[in-house]
Amino acid sequence: ASVSYVLTVLAVVVLVNFLAGRHHRRIDLTENQAFSLSEQTDKVLEALPRDVTITAFVQGDSPTKQKLSDLLEEYKARSSRFKYEFVDPDTHPAEAKRYGITEYGTIVIEGGKQESRQTTADEEALTNALIKVTRDREITVYVTTGHGERDLKDTQRAGLTLLKGALEKQHYAVKPLVLNQGVPADASLVVIAGPQKPFLEAEARMVKDYLDKGGRVFFMQDPDTDPGLKAVLAAYGVEVRKDVVIDKISQLFGGDALIPMVPADGYDEFHPITKSFRYQTFFPLASSIAIQDKLPDGVAATKLAQTSQYSWGATNEAEIRSHRVTLDPGADTKGPLTIAAAITRKPPTPADPAKTQSKTAPETRLLVFGDSDFLTNASFNAAGNGDLALNAVAWLSEQEDLVSIRPKTSVPRVVILSPQQAFYYFWTIVALAPVIISAVGVVIWVRRKKL
Repeated sequence: ASVSYVLTVLAVVVLVNFLAGRHHRRIDLTENQAFSLSEQTDKVLEALPRDVTITAFVQGDSPTKQKLSDLLEEYKARSSRFKYEFVDPDTHPAEAKRYGITEYGTIVIEGGKQESRQTTADEEALTNALIKVTRDREITVYVTTGHGERDLKDTQRAGLTLLKGALEKQHYAVKPLVLNQGVPADASLVVIAGPQKPFLEAEARMVKDYLDKGGRVFFMQDPDTDPGLKAVLAAYGVEVRKDVVIDKISQLFGGDALIPMVPADGYDEFHPITKSFRYQTFFPLASSIAIQDKLPDGVAATKLAQTSQYSWGATNEAEIRSHRVTLDPGADTKGPLTIAAAITRKPPTPADPAKTQSKTAPETRLLVFGDSDFLTNASFNAAGNGDLALNAVAWLSEQEDLVSIRPKTSVPRVVILSPQQAFYYFWTIVALAPVIISAVGVVIWVRRKKL
């Protein structure tokens, strides 16, 4: 009986090992899934258009080699087009010379005729490098200037340097745009971030013409401003209301009622920008968006982000300035309120099908936000603000593999104790626990000595 029992146990062990070898599964139990690849990395790997090879020039005894190897194995498991190898520059000097390696830890990423080099061995850097070597065309983002818009070069709280840096990491070309000769032909999209002064009539016409030809515009209007583009938006069935969104829920999180919050369930679950977006976002001082009940022909609009039911659009300027705000059922708009809308328009069908051009006109895409503060340096890294902004740019530029949650950066975990908690933990853990353990040890020693 004992022999059969041992044989049964051995058979089970062998079977378990066989199945484990054939079906590899990992479970990441960390709070933010720190050891799992991000959604964006998964999308990039699944959509690799060509073979990609990574050559890591790392010393054989380098402490970072094992960590990098674990990360690259995760990449390899998700795509048959991904390969990697480690080369020790000390034992293979010819290979290091061929690549021109002058620094330990250099990682060379090759895809077709394109190459990228990194010295940072983390997921964010590697995924951005994959995007670079597999992208066949340059995506150019133009940001309008000359009307008091957010500035790409401004490193202060109101600037856009964090947004610009995040886009450039994903190999977008970000350039300022002065609308004096129209939108450049190489523009993948145009960003209009919080203009404080109206566009000239000729400039507004240029924006309209660009959209009518299948252009892509990311428009953000702050409260108490008039950029002079109301007619352009109306042609697409959307309007930025003259109100300020008040959200009492924000106060529960220690914020101001003038900083409305879009909860994780406040996003459209079907739109590409937000279908997998599960972070709350904050919009300091925002206006709500109104979408016409009957949209123009060919136009489709999506309520991309909505505030909570405890919010409303306030119109009394005196009360807003004094922060003594109460809902006025007669004048205010009760929530939930749309704070961001996505609009598309299909190209018009030609009257004479025989004269249809060989190349179909592109679909017009327009994003309208009632706030531009959410993507400034002050708010870009708050909650999901940065991811939402980057998803918006990716959707407008048709970079579908970039519409996702991006690689995570490690965040230090800090525990802040009150004076009472510090007093309690000191006497229970630091002072009392060692005394109890020592006393128990002495008692056990005395008892054993008497035996």
